[in-house]
Amino acid sequence: MLNYWSISSIVLKDEAEKLWLHVETIIPEKNLFKVSWNGREFYFKSTDFWWNSALGMKIAEDKQMTYVILERNGFPIAHSLYIHKSELDNFPKESLSGFRYPVIIKPINQAHGNGVMMNITGYEELLLKLKKSFEIYENMIVQEQIIGDEFRVLVVRGEVVVVINRIPPCIIGDGKQSIATLIEIENTTNPLRWFDYERPLSYIRTDAELDHCIKKYGYSRNSIPARNQKVFLRSNSNLGTGATAKDVTHMMHQETKDICIQACQQIWLEIAWVDIITNDISKSLKETWGIILEINDTPGIGGHRELTSINSGKRILEKLFFE
Repeated sequence: MLNYWSISSIVLKDEAEKLWLHVETIIPEKNLFKVSWNGREFYFKSTDFWWNSALGMKIAEDKQMTYVILERNGFPIAHSLYIHKSELDNFPKESLSGFRYPVIIKPINQAHGNGVMMNITGYEELLLKLKKSFEIYENMIVQEQIIGDEFRVLVVRGEVVVVINRIPPCIIGDGKQSIATLIEIENTTNPLRWFDYERPLSYIRTDAELDHCIKKYGYSRNSIPARNQKVFLRSNSNLGTGATAKDVTHMMHQETKDICIQACQQIWLEIAWVDIITNDISKSLKETWGIILEINDTPGIGGHRELTSINSGKRILEKLFFE
């Protein structure tokens, strides 16, 4: 019955029933359900519920508003420029005088890596990719591309619950089989992978972005990497396009935890993903010159039970009903 529900809803429902909470499905086709116990009740739509303010969710869904608020309050973000498609014809090179290449571009109001283009190394390439982007999107952000590992931090009511190192999709060569074959093997034999976000990991996506990425290393899909040769297949580490995840909750520096918690509080979100980039999660974000990449309301919690040591669905419900 729940196969069209979000994986986060399924996790919350399962964990609520294990805690002997009452679960009532209100409108199944709209992913709406209620959890109640001992006179307390909460409506859920995935991980959307009353803890997050409506304004906070609107801010999180607009990257420009998020970055401007964070920057005004002293949080570390990448150097950014915001541009509407009507401005492209009069977009002077001088407007990027303070930027260091490579840069990245992304739409202001998209998620799951949609529309993101990375590793742009010059002004002419930037113009071409902005022009292509504006065929689909109205507003884009140009940002300096910060080098480091990506981490996704789940904040729930002033507590960092889980920290995940997101690793771009890759394959390991065996000296015999092509990149295309190795991807197919991973997609068809790893039981954690499925379409989009229906399982803890998504299929490795094969598209133009993959071709562009491996071409930089001198490969095509038909290339046969040497034995034990690791080949990264994308520049970004979005789980929806095939990335993997590693639990590093125990390694995160306390000051970085505090920064993530305070960033959520700054835009009135009690439950959110904070995506950060740093080259050492065991050190303070300030020490490593790391940044906050974005903040996501309605954080997906599917896969934590399989991929980490933390049961985030259970922890959310414990904070709601027992604390």
